[in-house]
Amino acid sequence: MRYPDDTAGTRAQRAAVARSRGATHPPGHIIWDRPGYLVRRLHQIHVAMFLGRVAEGKVTPIQYGLLSILVRRPNIDQLTIGEELGLDRANVADILKRLEARKLVARVVDPGNRRRKLCLATARGAELVRRHHADMQASQAQLLAPLAPAEREVFMALLSRLVERNNASGRTSLSDRPEAAVPPTRAAAPCGRSAEH
Repeated sequence: MRYPDDTAGTRAQRAAVARSRGATHPPGHIIWDRPGYLVRRLHQIHVAMFLGRVAEGKVTPIQYGLLSILVRRPNIDQLTIGEELGLDRANVADILKRLEARKLVARVVDPGNRRRKLCLATARGAELVRRHHADMQASQAQLLAPLAPAEREVFMALLSRLVERNNASGRTSLSDRPEAAVPPTRAAAPCGRSAEH
């Protein structure tokens, strides 16, 4: 059964109520009780929102996130970037290659260790981050808009807890750093997986 206001939020809410009453799932919604599915779907929605607002869709959330890190922390290596984003070395190398081809990132040999390359955002890359910062923030706000302000804080706190406590179970782990605990009102740039490169 569909309702006039049959948005993802109301469907999810009805599914939760139905589960609590022992009811079966409505047709077509048999996996709405799986958190992994809902997280993945929410991520897809976020990517679409981000691409619709930021840089005319010419940069993905993960690319923008990587550039943001390099603007804040220039001259770090690929391993450190991977730890910041929770990505493996191959994915980081692929993203860097794409950004380097667009002259948004440069890689230079580390004078202290010639086998290591250091990464930095070019002036063009830094300008892209600066110019689209407000758009990036707007995409984050759009994602959370269906929630009341107090719900947003709870959602961000629970989401952060799930990531932190399950971090070691991922293919790659985020680094443990103080900035990881970002207050809900200052959400960091989004992270993602290789499909977004």
